Amino acid sequence: MQERLPKKYALPVFSSDAISSTAYATEEILLALILAGSAALTLSLSVAIAVALLLAIVALSYQQTVRAYPNGGGSYVVSRQNLGLAPGLIAAASLMFGYVATVAVSVASGVAAIASAFPSLYPWRVYLAVGLILLVMLGNLRGVRESGRLFAAPTYAFIVLCGGLIVVGLIRSAMGDLQTYQGQTVPGVQELTFFLILRAFAGGCAAMTGTEAISNAVPAFKPPESKNASITLGLMAAVLGFLLIGVTALSQITKVRPEAGETVLSQIGRIVYGNGFFYFALQIATMAILVLGANTCYAGFPRLSSVLARDRLMPRQFMNLGNRLVYSNGIIALTAVAIVLILIFKADTHRMIPFYALGVFIGFTLSQAGMVIHWRRLRSQGWRRKAAMNMLGATLTGVVAVVILSTKFVQGAWIVVAAVPVLVAMFYLVNRHYTRVADVLQLRDVEALRQLSEESEVEARTTVVIFVAQVNSLTARALALARALSPNDVRAVTISNDPVQTERLRATWTELGIKVPLEVVDSPYREFVKTAVAYVRSLHPSVEHTVTVVVPELVVEHWWEELLHNQDALRLKGSLLREPWVVVMSIPLHVASSRPKAPPVAPG
Repeated sequence: MQERLPKKYALPVFSSDAISSTAYATEEILLALILAGSAALTLSLSVAIAVALLLAIVALSYQQTVRAYPNGGGSYVVSRQNLGLAPGLIAAASLMFGYVATVAVSVASGVAAIASAFPSLYPWRVYLAVGLILLVMLGNLRGVRESGRLFAAPTYAFIVLCGGLIVVGLIRSAMGDLQTYQGQTVPGVQELTFFLILRAFAGGCAAMTGTEAISNAVPAFKPPESKNASITLGLMAAVLGFLLIGVTALSQITKVRPEAGETVLSQIGRIVYGNGFFYFALQIATMAILVLGANTCYAGFPRLSSVLARDRLMPRQFMNLGNRLVYSNGIIALTAVAIVLILIFKADTHRMIPFYALGVFIGFTLSQAGMVIHWRRLRSQGWRRKAAMNMLGATLTGVVAVVILSTKFVQGAWIVVAAVPVLVAMFYLVNRHYTRVADVLQLRDVEALRQLSEESEVEARTTVVIFVAQVNSLTARALALARALSPNDVRAVTISNDPVQTERLRATWTELGIKVPLEVVDSPYREFVKTAVAYVRSLHPSVEHTVTVVVPELVVEHWWEELLHNQDALRLKGSLLREPWVVVMSIPLHVASSRPKAPPVAPG
């Protein structure tokens, strides 16, 4: 049975992704405002407060979801059950893209944090990010489970060190003991407009990513599950809101600004803590919580993929459990796509934030809209108040999604606009394929099957074909099997592209007195496979008349010996498998086991 988590361990396990976004959310706000010059940075605190208010509303909305879905209520489940298949698939596609982006963004931000403390690592940031992702993948493939104690140490260390940074920084500021950034004033490259402020707000909304994680994991809490999950969600929102507002306030007080090679949080840490122990501890804790935040996706993405595969919306391989009882294919797929993003965007967190946040907010909107339908359908006590809360959440997150799309489209939000429809189309194509396969495999005539199984002698309804190039032991095996399968309808065929060799084969066939006639099919273009497939088609295989092709194969002892033989048998099997009502049977002859053994040496 899965270990249930108390709130003190559930908070770090399921909130590390959200809380760790403090490391880059303030910087995203400043990166947008700095376009209007240093003076515009004074608006950063107001933007952060607006993001915190939105976070509070979304957290309250998700507390409704936690109570309504005690078995877990992710965007896909809620949207599909209440809005229908198409919205559910859009939510699933957005959520999957969000998982991939979370891994890339969190790891890239973690590398940026440690490179800020140790600048010599900055040129190696892409390699470090790829290495960390591979390390997390290997840990998950080996079945490393989420442990409350494992997550607790770095998460609480980050909360204490970052919270202490805020408290110490504000106290030192009140005492007049806090230095400020001494760089030159940055002139604005564009006018401060409402659109620019919205762009800063959209960047700050990256702090809200990971909010949904707790609603997905309600069953992992100790009883009463819904109550404990709801309380944990509230604590997460409070901690995240405090850290976001506090760090942004310190950035305004210290007048720091985004710089290449050092994060905003690192600059504030140097000013408040100095270059001593607490600064380096903060940077190490920041990297640790960001990597752990990425690790949570290695539970969510494979699990979501397996659910979609169960619903016949993704390849069935995503349901396969490895020998460590983990969804290995989902883990590998997540790793591959995340590494591609890291390589394309060169581990630059700022370049990946636009498409990261948009996918998350699409999921927020659909999930909360689905909850409105849920309450209206259920009509339980207080349903109007609950529906109104979720309607407010859906409206605000929908507006934010539009804001992100409009303000960040060119910077990268267009990737989500392109990727989500492609994923949804893939879901439909996979589902259509599995539906067609199920229809073909459906047993329609049970009585005929029963009668066939009861008949003692069944009239042969198959033609057996053997393609012969020379007469040897493999040919003898193939003929024996063919006569056993269909004593009265065996075709031995040779594809002729060399008249001299064909005549030799015909003479040997006659000389040995083989009773099965040898048919010769000319191949003027020296093409074996196409000619062989055309011959099989000429026999008109159908439901009443199957054609069985026996393919003799030589199995060599070492892999490199495969290079010494042509692969006609392999290519023929691959082509015939696409032909309806054609059965392909292989007769292997293993070289290693078929060699005559040397006689024992008599003792001297």
